[in-house]
Amino acid sequence: MQKAGTDPDERVLIRPQAPKPPKKPFKLPLLLVVVLLFLGSAGGAAWYFLQKPAPVSIDTETEAQIDATQPCDIKVSYFAPDPRIVVVDFPNLTIQGLMLDRVAALIEKAKLPRNKVLDDVALRAAIYDCGDTIESYYYGHDYRAADLARFFALADQQGVQLNPHELWLKRLLNQLGWLVPGANGALITLPAAAPPITEEMRAVILHHELSHGAFFTNPAYAAYAVAFWGSLTPSEQEGFKNFLGGEGYDTNNTNLMLNETQAYLIFTRDPQFFNAHAVGMSDDEKNALRDRFIAGMPDFWLKPMANADLPVGNPGNICAAN
Repeated sequence: MQKAGTDPDERVLIRPQAPKPPKKPFKLPLLLVVVLLFLGSAGGAAWYFLQKPAPVSIDTETEAQIDATQPCDIKVSYFAPDPRIVVVDFPNLTIQGLMLDRVAALIEKAKLPRNKVLDDVALRAAIYDCGDTIESYYYGHDYRAADLARFFALADQQGVQLNPHELWLKRLLNQLGWLVPGANGALITLPAAAPPITEEMRAVILHHELSHGAFFTNPAYAAYAVAFWGSLTPSEQEGFKNFLGGEGYDTNNTNLMLNETQAYLIFTRDPQFFNAHAVGMSDDEKNALRDRFIAGMPDFWLKPMANADLPVGNPGNICAAN
C-alpha cells in the first residue's frame, strides 16, 4: 500500500524482517538446582541449631554433693534418692528472686490473688509492702510441677511479660516435660553461701526444701503429713498458722500449712529459722511433737534425714564471682 500523491520513485520499500528465534528461558541445570537447594536447607538448619539454646545440663547428686557445690552460675541437679525432685542451685539470692518471686506471689504468698500473675509493678509493690526485697522474699523455693505449669499458662493467657530468668525456667520445665498435664515432679531451690547466706544456713535451707520435694512426689508421705496435721489440737494448729502467717505464707491454704509444718518442725533444726517459742510451745512440747511425727513416718529416704547431721560444704569452695 502507498500514500496518495507520492512519487513512485520515492517509494521506500519496507520489507518485513524475518522473525527472530524466541529467547530460550534461562534454566539452571537440574543438578545445580539440587545442589543449591541442599546448601540452602543445610545453611538454614545450621542457623536454626546455632540459634536454638542448648539443653540445660542436669547432674544427679546427693544432698551432700549439692551442699558442697558453690555455683558461679545456675546449676541444676536431679536429687539422687528421688530424681523426680529437681534442685536449682543459684549463685546468689538476686537471681533466685528474679526467677521465682513472681511464682511465689501466685502460689503461696498471703493477701495476693491466686488466679492472677502480677506484672512487674504489682510484684515490686507486693514485695516491698511486706517489708521484703527481691532477695529476701524467700531464701528457698519449692513448687510442684503442676503449679509451675499453671503459672506459665496464666502468664501467657494474661499477657504478662516475663523476665529472661523466668523464661529460662520455662525452657527448663519444657525440657523436663513438666508443662504437660499429669507431670509428676518437684522443683526446689537454694542460694549459694554468699552474704547474707552462710554455709550453715545453706545446709538448713537445702534440708528444709528436700522435705517439700518429698511431700510433692511421694503420695504416702503427703498423706501422712495430712493425717498428722489433723491430729494436732486446734491450739497447736493455730500456733503453726500464726508462725507461718508471720513468714508471709497464705494461712487460708491448709495444704500449704501442713506442708510447711512438717518442713519446719522436723527438718529445720536451726533456731534462727524455727524454734518452740515461734509456735507458742515449750522445748519439751515441741520435741515431743517432733518425736511423734518421726516415729510414724513412712520408711523411705527422707526418714533418716530427720535426725541426721547436716552436711556443710567447705567454705573454700565458694565461687569467687559471688
